[in-house]
Amino acid sequence: MATPELLGLLCAGTMNYHGALGGHASQLLTKAELAGLLSGLSVEALDLAMAKYAGCHQSERRLILKVMSWAVDLAVAEEWEIVRGRPTVCNMATLSVLEVVRPNRCGTCHGAGYKGARLCMSCNGAGTKALAGTVIAESCGLMQQDFSRNWKQRYDRVYRHVAGLDGQVNGVLRRD
Repeated sequence: MATPELLGLLCAGTMNYHGALGGHASQLLTKAELAGLLSGLSVEALDLAMAKYAGCHQSERRLILKVMSWAVDLAVAEEWEIVRGRPTVCNMATLSVLEVVRPNRCGTCHGAGYKGARLCMSCNGAGTKALAGTVIAESCGLMQQDFSRNWKQRYDRVYRHVAGLDGQVNGVLRRD
């Protein structure tokens, strides 16, 4: 599953996975070891890794399509009332992928989490901010009231699905 191109994008050389710079050679993560770690990922999680960490637009598009399919299956299974001709579910899937792959950087600290020597109060040190409900509603083609009443929980489920894929990637890359 892990190709030489993927390895080249994710790991230009070797990585010291213990965090110490200039560590002993046995502490370095080689490309072969990285390939072994990534081989356990699902296809969706690998697409997320490529989209988020390597900027691969093809992987991002594939991930959006897979999440759309997952969200449509969920909508059908739970019999969501959908207005014919409105791409609400597809828009939710696309936005949730983009929110995970390209997080909304905090405008106050510019993604650092700190303003000077102090913790950024705007993002509470996270460096990113969640999208406002009005932005999500507008992006999904919904009125704010309808979004708050019927669609917020649905969007949160789709977002959690994508965030779970990101968690898989981070869990694999953090393993020793």
